[in-house]
Parts: sequence; structure tokens; C-alpha cells
Amino acid sequence: MVGMELSTVIFSVIIGTSFGILLQKGRFCFTMAMRDYIAYKDTRVLRGVITGILTAMIGISIAYTLGVSGNNFWVPNFGLSNVIGGFIFGIGMVYGGGCASGTLYRAGEGYMYYWVMLIFVALGYAAFALLFPIVFLPYYFEPLQIFSGFSLIKWLGNYSIAMSLLIIISTYFILKNSYKISIKEYAKININSITVKKMKGPWDTAYVGIGLGIMATLWFALWGSWSVTGPEAKWFGLGYSKIFGEQFIENNIYWKNVVYSSSSISITPDMVMLISLVFGSFLAAYFSGEFKIRKMKANRLPNAVIGGILMGFGSRMAPGCNISNTFTGLAFLSVPGFVTSLGLLIGVYVATHWMFRKVGCAI
Repeated sequence: MVGMELSTVIFSVIIGTSFGILLQKGRFCFTMAMRDYIAYKDTRVLRGVITGILTAMIGISIAYTLGVSGNNFWVPNFGLSNVIGGFIFGIGMVYGGGCASGTLYRAGEGYMYYWVMLIFVALGYAAFALLFPIVFLPYYFEPLQIFSGFSLIKWLGNYSIAMSLLIIISTYFILKNSYKISIKEYAKININSITVKKMKGPWDTAYVGIGLGIMATLWFALWGSWSVTGPEAKWFGLGYSKIFGEQFIENNIYWKNVVYSSSSISITPDMVMLISLVFGSFLAAYFSGEFKIRKMKANRLPNAVIGGILMGFGSRMAPGCNISNTFTGLAFLSVPGFVTSLGLLIGVYVATHWMFRKVGCAI
């Protein structure tokens, strides 16, 4: 690809495909993780999310201690804007029925609903970009995004490994009863018990979380924070430039100074990773006998429209999605990540209680 070395493309494809396979095999959706816990106290996916974040945390601490550049940390300025953006994104996730990564892996499984939802996510990005210079920059980001980003791992430096281990051990003892976490169960894999039939079925989310954490660490060591909506915005911006011309992008402050601030309007490693993620999901679903083109039900269209637009707007208002802020952000021990994740959690909680109001929620 133009401007990228072959090795960069290869590693982007390998890591992206791995992300897609792991997400699909673990049915790993952040919406499902938080929604199911709030509605039913089901921790199947949630324990995988926690395991993944902790794995990425120790991995990133080790990588940074070994010399990975501090520039690879994504710690943007933050403030009340992060809570509001996270809140809107959280509502969009629940109403649409999928997070940023969950939408992509389900699209790879053949769900037409999620392809339609992605169209409205793209429209959300476009509308936000148009409103950015006249509404969001002067009246939203400038007055609300007032604190400098901060990562505890980056600040601790060589001591970050000890801090990460302390957090992992503390989390284990706090949650071992609630989540039925067994060190023997997750630290030891019986190779003889692994069969083709088991591989075709769903994988334990704890193992999937470990795999995602390792892949996120590799991505951090090579390029920085793992993100989904960031490269998604780049793809849609590239598409808009082909339709309306590059001048359309150049004349918009958001596209030019935010989305493409560190690159030209061209394909970048994270964009290759994103496409590979969908491809990896397709491969996992196909070889497991789970791939099928599934038509969208007409009564689901409002969910795709509203959920997609809210996710598009929310991810730009935060900024970032559940991957960059919750998975990678919490692994960074990033203050902006914690703040945005708080807003996201509140949004998921409110939306879940609204959508499940007739049957009630567990918490």
C-alpha cells in the first residue's frame, strides 16, 4: 500500500485478523458485558473484559519499561466533555445493540443490520465534522475539555510493572468469589483437551481477554493505542474525499486538524487493522459454521439509525470509543480513559434500565 512498508502491512493484518478472530470466538462485546451484568448479573463477557484490560495493563507496563516510546500513549485532554460523550456513546451502544468492536465482528458474521448501523455511524461522523467548527469546538470542547491528559503507567515509568501487578492481585482477591475466577482454570491449559469441535464452538471469554490483551500490547509497542472509531473515522473520511473531493476534507477543521492531524488522507496501519478485524471475524465465523447472511428485520431500523448516529456523535464528543477509552485507556491507567468510561457506564446503565423497564434489572 502507498506509503507503508510491507512489514507494516503484514503486522497490521496479522494483529487485526487476530483481533477479529478473538472477538468473534468470545462473542466479545462491551455492550453485552455491561448490559448483561446490569440486567441479569451475567458476568460471562464482563470477566473477559476485565481479564483483557489487566493483561494489556501488565503487557503495556513491560513494553514501556523495555523502551517503547512514551508517545505511544494516547492521553488526550479531558473534562466534562468526556463524561457527556461517553454517556451518549453508552446509550447508543445499548440502543443499537453493539459497541464499536462488537458491531464490526457481527458485521463480519454476516449480519446486515450491523452494516446498516455502520452507515449511520458514518453519517454521525459526517454531521459532527460539519458542526465541529461552529458548535462543538467553541461551545463544547474549549469550555469543557480543560484538564491535561495523564497516564499513571507513563508517570510511574519503571515502577509501573509493580503497580500493575498490585492491581491485578487486588482485583483477583476482590472479584474471585463474584466472578468465580480460578487461577488454576485460567493459568493452565490442557492441550490434550483441545479438539477441533471445541475450537469451533465459543471460546472462554477469559482466554479471549488474555489474547486481546496480548494483541493490544503488541499494537501499543508498534503504533500506540488500539482504537476502533479512530480508524473508522479515517476510512469514512477517505470515502467522503473520493465522493466530494479532497478539498472537502481540507476545508473542514475537524477532518484536517483532528482525524488526519498526524497523517495524510491515505491508508494507515490502523485502517488496515480495522479491515483485517472484520476479515478475521468472517474467517472465525466461516470455519465455525456460523457465517450466514442475515437479513435485517424492518422493525430494527430505528435501532440502527438512532444507535448508529449516537455512537458516531458520542465517540467524537468523548473523544474515543469503548476500545480506546475503556479497554486500552484503563490499561494505560489513563485519567481520560477512566472519566470517559464512567460516562459510558452511566449511559449503559440508563439505557439498559429503560429498555428492560418492563422486566426489571438485576442492579
